[in-house]
Amino acid sequence: MTVFERRSTLSRGTTAEELAAVLREMIMRGEIKPGTLLREETLSTQFEVSRRTVKEALSKLAHERIVRHYRHKGTQVTKFTAADIRDLYRARKTLEGVAAQAADHISAIQLQRLEHAFENLKSAIAGGDPVDVVARDLEFHQAIIGSIESERIDDFFADIAVEMRFALSVLESAYNESTDRPDETLAEHEAILDAFRRGDSESASNLVYAHAHTYELLLVEAVVAAES
Repeated sequence: MTVFERRSTLSRGTTAEELAAVLREMIMRGEIKPGTLLREETLSTQFEVSRRTVKEALSKLAHERIVRHYRHKGTQVTKFTAADIRDLYRARKTLEGVAAQAADHISAIQLQRLEHAFENLKSAIAGGDPVDVVARDLEFHQAIIGSIESERIDDFFADIAVEMRFALSVLESAYNESTDRPDETLAEHEAILDAFRRGDSESASNLVYAHAHTYELLLVEAVVAAES
């Protein structure tokens, strides 16, 4: 008996990337909880793949920081600390702040991408699937950062994007953020979008900082409560 139920049957010859995708989605949906130990032998049996495939899949997830390797303990689904959240949001606020400061120079293409991301978020909130809401929320903020038009910054954010998605899914699980206050959530994002539309760098900077700071505080509260 495993600590979570098998979610799908993987085909013979499954790659580490495919297994990582399945495990990642299970973690994001809360089917595998933070703190859960992921044993190579157990996963190999459960998904009918080689231990080498499991090891490679877990390495991919460790690179994304949604699992962590502990000496003499094994691999565990990440349990965020308050310090983790503050560090993650320090990076996010820095990147979004740079984008917001240049809101008056946003290109038509990047503004269109931001508007498209907002519409996707709006549809996701209407649909009520919290996992989809988290993914579309992150897509919106990726579009903000994408307005800087720097491949290196895009690559850097991509490195933390999965960890950020996991953090937001933890928040969703703790507070039902998108379903308890959908109008407020949408209004906050629309205000940011409007500031970019107007090319108002000062408002955009204030709004993205306030929005990120609010969610940082909520997440810190959630992880501290989970530790107690």
